[in-house]
Amino acid sequence: MPLPPRKAGWKKPARMISLLLGLFLFFIIQFLQPPLSIFTYTLVFSRLFVAFIEAALTIKPASQEEQPDKGYYYYYRRSRLPWKVSAKIKARLAGVLFLAYLLAVSSFIVFWQVQRVANAAYFTSFIHISSGLPFNVDIPDGMVRLVTEELATSIARRHMSEFGSNTQVLGCHITKTPEGKLVWVAVIGSTNVIAENYVKGFVIIDATDPLVPPKILKEEFAVGESLWFDHNIHYRSYMNDMSRRYGVAYITWNFETNEPSYIVTRYNVGFDLIRRYEPPIIYDEKGNLYRQAETAQQVPTWVTQVYDENWLEEMINEMGNFRRGTGFDYWAGGFLWFIPPSRERFEITEDTRYIVDPETEDVVALVCVNPVGNKRTLSGVFKATRSSIYFYDYRQANYISGMTAEDLVEGRLPKPAAGLYDAEMPL
Repeated sequence: MPLPPRKAGWKKPARMISLLLGLFLFFIIQFLQPPLSIFTYTLVFSRLFVAFIEAALTIKPASQEEQPDKGYYYYYRRSRLPWKVSAKIKARLAGVLFLAYLLAVSSFIVFWQVQRVANAAYFTSFIHISSGLPFNVDIPDGMVRLVTEELATSIARRHMSEFGSNTQVLGCHITKTPEGKLVWVAVIGSTNVIAENYVKGFVIIDATDPLVPPKILKEEFAVGESLWFDHNIHYRSYMNDMSRRYGVAYITWNFETNEPSYIVTRYNVGFDLIRRYEPPIIYDEKGNLYRQAETAQQVPTWVTQVYDENWLEEMINEMGNFRRGTGFDYWAGGFLWFIPPSRERFEITEDTRYIVDPETEDVVALVCVNPVGNKRTLSGVFKATRSSIYFYDYRQANYISGMTAEDLVEGRLPKPAAGLYDAEMPL
């Protein structure tokens, strides 16, 4: 960090501009809500970079002092350093420090890439390899999910007049009712969240039948998605604990009280850059926190999504990208002609699907993966349940992927007079 000028007051324009610019960058970083580890790394490296820019702009002589008894002129300027150093030495010193800075940044990038493999290894502790199908019984028609998020949002917008004018859909997520029905819950709020900074209610859409009229639930919540400042449920959670990363926030019902609650999924990013699982947190209608669970087994049974969707998809991709044999290798993708690529790699090409398990009647997440470079065939299926995450390996089963199924369905339909068909949500 450069020392402040010895004779520069806080009211100097340069100091005020520097202070305001620093505060602006600080609030921009905080607005992105990075975990404490990423926040610290970003601040350190960005501030050091700005320090080198400041040092480079000050390396120039401002005055000269003649010393005839020594036979040379000594160049210096009033600087941040308490001793006189020539501009040439300052330039060399700044160059050496900048090279050290580049070395530190490069080392951090290498460390970050290595820890991606560590993330894949950490995620395997959640995985149980299984065979057969994710379900041992047929899924009843009443449990088949037929409504997409876009359709649910459209239905909610057509039935939100009961909340008055100047309203909007703040968010829409899938969950399960106390009766066991799979539904979409659209969160309704004001278009001016600064003046009306609360959730006005919810529109509940049946996820298995788009023709069923939606239900209106007029129950206000002090916290929610897309609200202002500390009423924003993600920002409030972040200010309570900056060490976590907060993901999907959704409404579900407390089966013990039959009252709605707001759930926020999360995970922890340590200074070692390992993304560790954290149980979700729960808010009531007044914005108060329930007692937090320490492990996934302590999460109440009425919490439908135990894992953060972004965390789940990121970790599955990390596991698939570096998979080689029974372990993980950073060069699993191959390198030139020296390292051949692994044949066990896979990637996600479809969104996570939430459905009701016909055996346990619990909401589970299904993630289909395909071999890297081949989206037409199915490599396997991840099934995330409350107790664990199961991986069904289908590399030898020769199943087609959801994308291929979409094309088959669209190809068998007669061509419409106008527009085109679009198959959605293969499962």
